[in-house]
Amino acid sequence: MAFAKQEAFRLLEKALAEGRLGHAYLISGAPGSGVNEFAEELSSLFLGSGPIPVAKDPDFHAIEPGSKSRRLLIEQIRDLEGALHRTPEKGLRKVAVIRDADRLMPQAANAFLKTLEEPPAGSLLILTTELPEALLETIRSRCIAVVLHSVAKPSAGPREERLARALPGFFGPGARTDATAAFGLTRIFRDLLDEVREEAAERIKEELSAEKAHFGKTTEGDWEQKEEALKASSESDVLRERSLLLGVAADYFGAALSGIHGVADGGNRDPEESRRLLRCLDALEKLRSTLERGIQEGLALEAGFLELMIASRSGSKST
Repeated sequence: MAFAKQEAFRLLEKALAEGRLGHAYLISGAPGSGVNEFAEELSSLFLGSGPIPVAKDPDFHAIEPGSKSRRLLIEQIRDLEGALHRTPEKGLRKVAVIRDADRLMPQAANAFLKTLEEPPAGSLLILTTELPEALLETIRSRCIAVVLHSVAKPSAGPREERLARALPGFFGPGARTDATAAFGLTRIFRDLLDEVREEAAERIKEELSAEKAHFGKTTEGDWEQKEEALKASSESDVLRERSLLLGVAADYFGAALSGIHGVADGGNRDPEESRRLLRCLDALEKLRSTLERGIQEGLALEAGFLELMIASRSGSKST
């Protein structure tokens, strides 16, 4: 269940006052939901920072993705854990925030598990992400999940704009809604995701080359392990883009539905068209859920877009 920021904050404030606040929270939400701002507000509440910006509180510690590939590295986790195990400077509490936790390298995520299981006394751990499914299940299971509503629509990137331009050709008046059309939409969608994978591969190549030049004495086995870790972590870029692209498709049908219900004269509304658009939104949500369960991406997209085509047919029945 997703909460508005104010409602989620009120519930956690009450939990703190009653001594029920957990030691680790995973704050998630779509782009525009303000997960990082919420983490700072909760940190300020926990530390009692008052009007002072929590970033200036000596007992507030935060890390975020660095390096060209935008990853959270094991060295950052070790530094954060070191800060948590030091005595607080002004009270009895400490806060550690990991921003964009879906970008944790596998070794960094595994290294942090021990701290999640046995946090230092008086500490609050907060992880933020717009893509919780990219986190290890072992991380998610050790945190209390707080999901925030989106309050602002993120600006569309070039890939989102390309998909938005393509959708009317598949779902506009007179468009085909058969298997051939579904496969065509799948191909466009997968081509966009392949671009992300190619860009990630290029970043990995550049980063490894730069590190090899700097740390030339590292063994070949170490480089192979690091490259595999980077490849695994780069998949979060693909998952993020996939989520954004599915959002573009949902926005397409959502805007059409809003247009119908925005008609001033209720008698001009088309109930069958409303049902058709709702079926399409349901099909997209089902596809998103299928992908999040780890079903093979290509097959899930083909089946999902075929179901979307069927749902979009005028007069088709809900399944």
